[in-house]
Amino acid sequence: MDAIHTKANAVPNANRSYGTRNDSPTPNTPNNAHEQTPLLHSDDSASHPYSIPIDNNDNSNVNERQRSLDPGGDPTPDRSKWDHYLSSVKAVALLLVGCVLVVVLSPLAAQRVLDRALVIDIQKTDIHKMDDTGFQISIESTLYLDSSNDGFFGLTRLVESFHPIMTIDPTVLSLGIPSLDNVQMAEFPMERQQMPMGQQLPLKVSAHVLVTNSTLMAEFFSSTLNSSTVQLSIRGALWTRLGRLWYMKLRLNRMVPLDGLKGIQNATLVSMALPGDHPQGGIIMSGVARINNPSSVVSMGMGSVTFGVYLPSNTHPEVDQYQIAEMQCSQLRLEAGQSNNIELSGRLFHLDDWTRIEIRGASIAHEGSEKQLLLGQLLSRFIQGDNSTIQVRALSKDPSLPPWLSQVFKGIVLDMIFPGAPTKDFIRALDLEQLQFGFTDDKDSALLSGRLSSTLQLPPNVTFPIKVLKMKPVARLHPPGQPNMALLDISDFLTTTSHQDHTTLQVRVDLEDTPLRILEDRLSDFYQFLNSSFSQDWIELGIAGDALAMVETGLGTFELGPIPFDVVTRQKGLGGLISTPPLLESLDVVDSTEHSLTVKVTLVLWNPSNISASLGDLSFLWSFDGYEIGMATSPELTLGVGNNTIEAYGMMNPSLHCDRRQYDPLCDPEEAIRAAREFISRYISGDNTTSIKVLGYPESTHIPLLQPMMESFSIESSLPELDQEFLISATMYLLSSSLIMELKNPLDTIITVLYINGTASYKDEPLGHILIDFEKDMASPKPILSLKPILIPANDHQNETSGYVKTPRLPVMFDLSSVGYEALKKALGGSLEVDVLCHIKAKVGSMVTWVDFVKDGVVANVRKGF
Repeated sequence: MDAIHTKANAVPNANRSYGTRNDSPTPNTPNNAHEQTPLLHSDDSASHPYSIPIDNNDNSNVNERQRSLDPGGDPTPDRSKWDHYLSSVKAVALLLVGCVLVVVLSPLAAQRVLDRALVIDIQKTDIHKMDDTGFQISIESTLYLDSSNDGFFGLTRLVESFHPIMTIDPTVLSLGIPSLDNVQMAEFPMERQQMPMGQQLPLKVSAHVLVTNSTLMAEFFSSTLNSSTVQLSIRGALWTRLGRLWYMKLRLNRMVPLDGLKGIQNATLVSMALPGDHPQGGIIMSGVARINNPSSVVSMGMGSVTFGVYLPSNTHPEVDQYQIAEMQCSQLRLEAGQSNNIELSGRLFHLDDWTRIEIRGASIAHEGSEKQLLLGQLLSRFIQGDNSTIQVRALSKDPSLPPWLSQVFKGIVLDMIFPGAPTKDFIRALDLEQLQFGFTDDKDSALLSGRLSSTLQLPPNVTFPIKVLKMKPVARLHPPGQPNMALLDISDFLTTTSHQDHTTLQVRVDLEDTPLRILEDRLSDFYQFLNSSFSQDWIELGIAGDALAMVETGLGTFELGPIPFDVVTRQKGLGGLISTPPLLESLDVVDSTEHSLTVKVTLVLWNPSNISASLGDLSFLWSFDGYEIGMATSPELTLGVGNNTIEAYGMMNPSLHCDRRQYDPLCDPEEAIRAAREFISRYISGDNTTSIKVLGYPESTHIPLLQPMMESFSIESSLPELDQEFLISATMYLLSSSLIMELKNPLDTIITVLYINGTASYKDEPLGHILIDFEKDMASPKPILSLKPILIPANDHQNETSGYVKTPRLPVMFDLSSVGYEALKKALGGSLEVDVLCHIKAKVGSMVTWVDFVKDGVVANVRKGF
């Protein structure tokens, strides 16, 4: 197949060369004469069927003709010859008429066959290299004659059986729209073609199409882009001949259907990156668009194209749109029947550069909050992994573009998918730190202060700077996998601090006295949460909701969100406040009545969690050995993170145990009194291995939300160590059988010793015994010892002498026969460690009680004198 000229002016002037074929044959061109009159021309006249053979040497023939013309001769032979000549002339005349009819009617027949039987099947059309004059077109097609539709009842089949060659000389064809017969929009040259009749002709045309009507060409291209099928008419003169017959001038006027691009409906951004700020403002934007060309025939290359990206207005989406970005494609090419990846680069505009486009035609700058809202919605959906729909339009910004191509670009409007981020977990982590609960008398709410810290994971293709200025979270708390139990009611935006590290954004929001509203019918879940927070080392808490954020970026300042979140945070619990054992740092009696002691205690608690709470006034019970021997109240108690020193004032009253069980007939108050005596005895004796329990009870607090937790509250602590032993030292005088003791009062109240019954031993061997009833002796008319009760002053803990007393000499009965006494004598002038057991009746403040003092290893000085 011959190659095709690339320019129309390279084709010979078909009309000038073809015009000679309409003239009469030239005698000097025998070949032309032979082609146009093949049936009339012959070099051998004898070969003609109606010719009369003449022999110049045969005289009889001459004489015969003369006789036939001689009127005097026999007329019959002459008439017969004349009739014979006349018949020959008629046959030649008819043949000439037939030839004339064939010459005249053949083009008509050929035109009819061309109009009805010619089939142009276009397999591929490639349009590219568009410029001011037109464009380059490459067509791959197949031409053939459909003999069944030739208009002569298939007569062309008879012609095809001889396999003649149909030749088409070079010509110029025009392109047009079928509805406009006399108007062409472009023309292109076609080279000489030859097609065997009865066979298909693979026709490849590659030519520069010259645009002659830019308006029609723009309409055609727009129709090609937006329609499923477009009709194209191909017109022009064809000089053709069949075999070696004469040339015939035919007219081609064929309508050819092409598969259009159907509006390029399937278009999406398969990848996108927002790497940083753009020097002109806004954000650098790059990506790859995948555009499917549904046409199976038409490929199109439009060169460098600039696209505008638009968002529909919220208020009037059917009328108004905003141009939010501009992207360039260095080479836009759409291959037929394929998905084409188009690389794009440009910028996402700063809000100040947004332009509102009225679909009716006007472009106006628009101020207001709608731009911020639209941008926030677009990016919110993006970072959550959700797709959005944008509109992409080709822009005719290049002043060098020809008008027809500019008009075509206006028709390129794509509804494109703006893809969401590949990951949906934008809020990667959420944590509540430095939490402080404030409880009030409101049974349905509390106040929450602290810090809400979140880790935001930006998509990997988003690395431009983002600063979070303010945030408004709406958070709902729930046990993992269960319904919400409380709502964090934040009514306004809160100031935030943020730090960005590549694609990770750390955001902190400080909460201060934010209402935490307990949802209806979920109180039991919240009670369980509080109990777990107190008793367990770790707790899991679900936090769900959404957040609005005011962000500052290269695009401007706008509101982002709402961004949903649902995370489970693991919080350090209080662990029962026993991870570090509670310490009863001090226990002091500051007042008393005849039946009770007013006690001040200092308790140190370690809170290992990051949860603190303002608990209001809390009351506790003291329990020793299973008996409630007192209670204490801590006013306006606040439990903070870490060490907490809590002061409480209470009452030691053993009758409290049975008073709280007044409906229990088996409750024995003496048992509680015994337990109280044991408790005081161990404290006075300096036994700090003894523990006491601090218990909550339903009436511990007036705050409804805390009552269930306080009812199960329980901690245990050992008794505090004494600054100095109650019995500092003792001095025994052997000759006078007497004893002097140095005592130190551990309490901030006077202790009066009324009775003492004690035994000293050495290595379990009795050494001596003391028995003095000061009350009885004082009440006797004739006191035996004339001793007064031992008065131990109150210890205000201001100096070392506070609470110190040295007793007078007290009588002692030594067991002179015991091994212990022998050891005592051996220690004369020195000291001996002895074990002491004393039953003491004492008056602590105003309350009289019995105390058992037990102490091993008391240093006893041994002296001889009186």
